[in-house]
Amino acid sequence: MSVAPRTVAPSPQATGAVRRSRSEIRALTGLRVVAATWVVLFHFEGQLVPYVEQLPSVHAVLSAGWIGVELFFVLSGFVIARSYLDECGRRWSTAGAARFVLNRFARVWPAWMAVTVVACAWLVVCPRLGLNPNVVSGHPPLELTTLLRQVTMTQMWGESSLIDVSYVAPGWSISAEWLAYLAFPVLALAMRPLLRAHPAANLVLATAAMSPLALTAFLHGTDDIEMNWVLRIACSFTAGILGSCAVAGLEGTERGERWGRRLTTAGLVVGAVVLLWANWRSGQDLAAGGEVGKYAAVAVLCWPPLIAGLALTDGGAARFLSRDAMVYGGRISYCLYLVHWVVRDVGMAVLGRDPAAPGWGAHTPGGALVVPVLIALCFLGAAGLHHGVEEPARRRLVRLWGGRRALDTGVPAQRPPAATGPASAEEAATSRWPAPVTGALARPWPLDAPPRPRAAAPSVRPAGAPRAAEEAPAAGRRR
Repeated sequence: MSVAPRTVAPSPQATGAVRRSRSEIRALTGLRVVAATWVVLFHFEGQLVPYVEQLPSVHAVLSAGWIGVELFFVLSGFVIARSYLDECGRRWSTAGAARFVLNRFARVWPAWMAVTVVACAWLVVCPRLGLNPNVVSGHPPLELTTLLRQVTMTQMWGESSLIDVSYVAPGWSISAEWLAYLAFPVLALAMRPLLRAHPAANLVLATAAMSPLALTAFLHGTDDIEMNWVLRIACSFTAGILGSCAVAGLEGTERGERWGRRLTTAGLVVGAVVLLWANWRSGQDLAAGGEVGKYAAVAVLCWPPLIAGLALTDGGAARFLSRDAMVYGGRISYCLYLVHWVVRDVGMAVLGRDPAAPGWGAHTPGGALVVPVLIALCFLGAAGLHHGVEEPARRRLVRLWGGRRALDTGVPAQRPPAATGPASAEEAATSRWPAPVTGALARPWPLDAPPRPRAAAPSVRPAGAPRAAEEAPAAGRRR
């Protein structure tokens, strides 16, 4: 299946400059489902042992799946900065910051709330069915204060451990990212000047931002429970913002395409080598009574270059990640990340109901056959949550406080020829801050909305042609 390269259509000229409308980077959307699936398989690894043992080197990858959360964090910082850093960072606007936060809320809260309600209902029903709800992990008590913290996505604030804090264990990262969203309007004011820095300098800074995580893992060994959650979100989200600054002036250029391929290849190769090394080193510790998966976080140094590379190129791995199936998976990846833990909770409780039952416990041949079915149910549940809750609720919430007339129609508003200012409804949302809530502020979490129809235009500048893409970057980045 072939994938057309990402294209950029010039919008009507305003004030003499050719503007480039923001478009979805399909490869980064596809990367989201890779990260989500990696986390899912990591959490199911104990039940997948019968399969993993038959496949060389797979254990090295699955045991490191917890760093897929860092990949999510870097992706989120990158794409949010690509869309909003310029306008959020121009000058402070309380109204503009509030709109940004409200639209982030509309993206993350509905699915989170739905899964939390299901998890709480399960905790109430489970004991009445004679099942143990804590087969997979413990849960916080069903108390009003605890429920309020879950509802407001603040359950991790003030907590030092991830254990038994959320009814849906991966929810710790939702609470962490919500904190990053609240901080972004302030971060944008401080980091917007970096858009003028050299791309290489910003990329080095992005990689350096991940070094506290990598050094902690290299020197002491750590895992997802031991690594400080504040450090994880702070390093990763900042690295994503810096990575976006690095590619700001390179998208759609020949130079950017060349460096995109190089960075993508380097990120994948170095990441694979580091994971194999981490597995070997963990094996040395295991022989001495240690645990596996303790050094994998060294590989997070590869995330900023990898994401920057995929944002700049349409070939190689980016072409695979841009396939329709991968992009769809990316769009339901947030729901997959939430749903899989509930499916695992319920499935393992049912399988472990009667430990004396021959062949059907959680760690028996019969149970091993059920695990792939549970993983398939995770994807089905994610699709249902995305189409039944996440997207409809987001649209309703955005309309509620934004009054947007054409939320995702993809049809730009027409502007009279004599008018000045933005050339389309999308640009109207991104050219100034604050501005009316439109497509830019209503994009799906954390990436852009589905691609909008636009005229084909080459994404790579022909030899000798004016460097329009570099002189007038994407709408919403520089004016």
